[in-house]
Amino acid sequence: MYNIFLIIGLIIALFILFLLVLWVWGNIRSKVPFIGVPLETLKEIENTLSLKKDSIVYDLGCGDGRVLFYLHKNNPTAKYIGIECNLFPYILAIVRNYFYKKKNKDDIKIIKGDFFDFDLSNSTHIFTYLYPNIMDDLLPKFDKELKKGTILVSASFHFTLKKENKEIDLRRKKYQLAKKIYLYEF
Repeated sequence: MYNIFLIIGLIIALFILFLLVLWVWGNIRSKVPFIGVPLETLKEIENTLSLKKDSIVYDLGCGDGRVLFYLHKNNPTAKYIGIECNLFPYILAIVRNYFYKKKNKDDIKIIKGDFFDFDLSNSTHIFTYLYPNIMDDLLPKFDKELKKGTILVSASFHFTLKKENKEIDLRRKKYQLAKKIYLYEF
């Protein structure tokens, strides 16, 4: 009996080690490490996006998909697409989507890849939680692809080369993430 518990413990430890290696490797390879947006900010993100029933929402660097799942729960008629290049959060999002679909009979599309390689021209709304240098690298792509009126909401980080339409202070404590949300209209 003791041997079974030892083997199960070893398997669990190896699995956790594997996930840790995936997470570290993904953070080294990607331009932006996986840090999920704080759950306390989701309602304000939703309010700022102002989704409609026919909205097409992209989450660039969607991580574990928490923003997409939250938005879908409250706005189920919109279409949701997450793009993630880091394997660890991508797997989390895929597993989460599998169970979410079982309960909601609906699907959120999660794509593994680099968001620079995807055409975003059909989007009506975009959410980002990306470093300023990545935001600025995306700006020419957005200017080229996004149609007039597309809304972009960014947590924490803003463009250095484009003025936001609105800056929202979330009144979070000094060391908390996502203190501000920036709204842009293209």
